[in-house]
Amino acid sequence: MNFLRSALLFAAFTCGAFAADITGTWKAVFLGPQDRLPKTVPYMTFELDANGNQLTGLAHMGGWPGDALIQDGKIDGDAISFTAVGKLPWSSSSREGEASGYPRLRFKGTVQGRELKLTVVWDSVMIYGRPSEVQQYQMEGKKTSD
Repeated sequence: MNFLRSALLFAAFTCGAFAADITGTWKAVFLGPQDRLPKTVPYMTFELDANGNQLTGLAHMGGWPGDALIQDGKIDGDAISFTAVGKLPWSSSSREGEASGYPRLRFKGTVQGRELKLTVVWDSVMIYGRPSEVQQYQMEGKKTSD
């Protein structure tokens, strides 16, 4: 019984310690050729708050797509995932018709110490028309404050 209690306390402590490492402010930059990177935002800052296996906070994504609450945030060991939906919609017109939507960015990655690696899938929450092209980017970041 004491062994089980000790194991549970150890597990709770290590999960809590890891969660505390994620909590803080992170700055991430896009990787890859300049001509394939988003033109509206050179980097993003994330204010992350870990609570057990849940991740909440705020994503600062430049002037556009703007600031957004972190949604569906999850922590699984050193893996994290979350979604951020910009508040400013995009719109386009072409011979194929008109379309509009809100930028939706889905982040998946890993945290190791004070370093962050993310894959970002950038698509849209459609308002009307046809969906925009889905883009995928790689990002790396560092923790800037606790």
